[in-house]
Amino acid sequence: MSLDMALPDFSITAMDLRFLAELDRLQQAGSFATYRELAEQLDVHPNTFGQIEIGRYHCNIKQLYQLRSFHPEADVLWVLFGEAETGRPEPTGAPKRGERGRPVRVH
Repeated sequence: MSLDMALPDFSITAMDLRFLAELDRLQQAGSFATYRELAEQLDVHPNTFGQIEIGRYHCNIKQLYQLRSFHPEADVLWVLFGEAETGRPEPTGAPKRGERGRPVRVH
């Protein structure tokens, strides 16, 4: 992490959106099958992700630590610092609710 680049002001809302976007990216990549499975890994209630989405709860350092422990491919730096640090674009919104949850079954 370079310290010569100025970071934007901290925004918990922006960090929550990045967290949800990263979870969606990981699920799409097959890192975990369901959010219930991920909740067990992160030691949180399955409703936590919905609560983060509506702003009643926020992602925290323990969740990020657990996420990285179970999924080393997780881009935790992006979740914490955003585009300014990583160059990865900021999400424009949370993933659609229907896109989270159970995977689509292929018969």
